[in-house]
Amino acid sequence: MSVPSSPGESQRGAPRFFVGCEDDESESLDDCSMRTDMELYEDDEEADSPPERQIADVILNEPVDNWPLCDCLISFHSKGFPLDKAVSYAKLRNPLLINDLNMQYFIQDRREVYRILQEEGIDLPRYAVLNRDPDKPDECNLVEGEDHVEVNGEIFQKPFVEKPVCAEDHNVYIYYPTSAGGGSQRLFRKIGSRSSVYSPESCVRKTGSYIYEEFMPHRRHRREGVHGGA
Repeated sequence: MSVPSSPGESQRGAPRFFVGCEDDESESLDDCSMRTDMELYEDDEEADSPPERQIADVILNEPVDNWPLCDCLISFHSKGFPLDKAVSYAKLRNPLLINDLNMQYFIQDRREVYRILQEEGIDLPRYAVLNRDPDKPDECNLVEGEDHVEVNGEIFQKPFVEKPVCAEDHNVYIYYPTSAGGGSQRLFRKIGSRSSVYSPESCVRKTGSYIYEEFMPHRRHRREGVHGGA
């Protein structure tokens, strides 16, 4: 079996990336017990340096057989990230997985997130799911009043929170009662220094599927600076 000509070349011919020892240290690879092969997966927008952009290009456009080798893998799904390929890579190379790749399919759906949290006994606000699915008409009953909504028989007085079931959709709305001036606070992925904007619109959205839940007040809560979670 041939020996790699440099620490950055593996016996399988694919590039390797090492952390744990400095480049100018004279110890051999075997002597560096804390050395771990790591690979960072990013999308094109997050890749700042030329090496990161090169790695991102390989991850996004090359088959997993051409991905760099790594002994340890941590992967976080985001929009545009090839999760299917990451799962295939893990099956092919069998690295040590820091997090559960398959679970990331579930956490893309807030309904699944809530289900998992309930199964683990984690407290949640009272909530109901409005599924606008023609195959599930019993899960699509919405009655809207001036200061409340009734979702599948569950009543939520304002203020309440409206979250898209897709976890990639960060357009979370908080609706205020008329006694507080009405309207809604619209949260979104941060743009510049802002992550929300107030709107005079008080009616809930009429297309799409949503989770409705009781608003959990915070002692620091202010209308102009409200934050939304999962």
